Amino acid sequence: MISTLRRRQTAGALAVAAVLSLGSWPLPSAAQDYPNRPLQLIVPFAAGGAIDQMARAVGSALSRELGQPVVIENKPGAGGNIGAAQVAKAAPTGYTLLVGTSATHGVNPSLYSQLPYDAVKDFIAVAHWGSVPNVLAVLATSDFQSVEDLVAQAKREPGKLTFGSAGNGTSLHLAGELFKQAAQVDLVHVPYRGGAPASLDLLAGNITMMFDTVAVSLPNLRAGKTRALAVAAKTRHFALPDVPTFAEKGYPSVVSATWAGIFAPTGTPAPVVQRLEEATRKALEDPTVVEVMRKTGVQIDYKNSVDFAAYVDSEIKLWGNIIRSNNIRGD
Repeated sequence: MISTLRRRQTAGALAVAAVLSLGSWPLPSAAQDYPNRPLQLIVPFAAGGAIDQMARAVGSALSRELGQPVVIENKPGAGGNIGAAQVAKAAPTGYTLLVGTSATHGVNPSLYSQLPYDAVKDFIAVAHWGSVPNVLAVLATSDFQSVEDLVAQAKREPGKLTFGSAGNGTSLHLAGELFKQAAQVDLVHVPYRGGAPASLDLLAGNITMMFDTVAVSLPNLRAGKTRALAVAAKTRHFALPDVPTFAEKGYPSVVSATWAGIFAPTGTPAPVVQRLEEATRKALEDPTVVEVMRKTGVQIDYKNSVDFAAYVDSEIKLWGNIIRSNNIRGD
């Protein structure tokens, strides 16, 4: 009788174990085996730019952390939408990943009426790398010595002061609209076909001011050709320690930056996401990565999957409100 009871207990335990193993097999297996082949990291912008440089530096460090090659593939076009759409449709195995940015997962969801992917539903935000904030600059010979000077003049003469940008719906344009809203001033937007011609017109005195990334602005600022009034970041930038933030000037909502991080297709197993999270955290501590980030003006700011997802939601809401209130379209 005792042996019969033991046989039943053993059989029951085996049955329970079998059920549990069936329910949990995919995740532990993915965690144990991942990665066992090269990873593909899609950069939705052209080679050579700041995002591409960041991706190649982080990709090399990730390769060392994961023990597998991380192959960078550039898929530019449509403001990042082409590359993002490709990853959204990829198998959720953790082997095809996206370098998502403030464009693909912040601005584009509201800027384009027909986006070929859903920035929230089609992706898992894996890990945030960092960002390059925008800075508001004027000509060095300008009478504006501070944000206060500029705002006062804009209120005295609404609709007279102008700000240039790299084009309609770009981060530089939206930064200007964000500032207008916060300061309650009427500034005239002058769009250009790229940041370079806008910068040239600023130097020529044809526009009053311009938002641009710290990295792009630095040469003219250091050469004494332009003057930085404020940085659109929560903290001062390491390359411009003497330039105040907009928050210091009474406009805490003016935070605008080009940021980047890793995204995976929805359905990617949680252990794989956790593996990528940890590898990214370590990669961002790599001295080579830190050096590249500093050279491109990036303030490293690691965020894990949960915090990154919350940040993406906040960015979509922020820029959605700016885009809708100003009736800005990208298509």
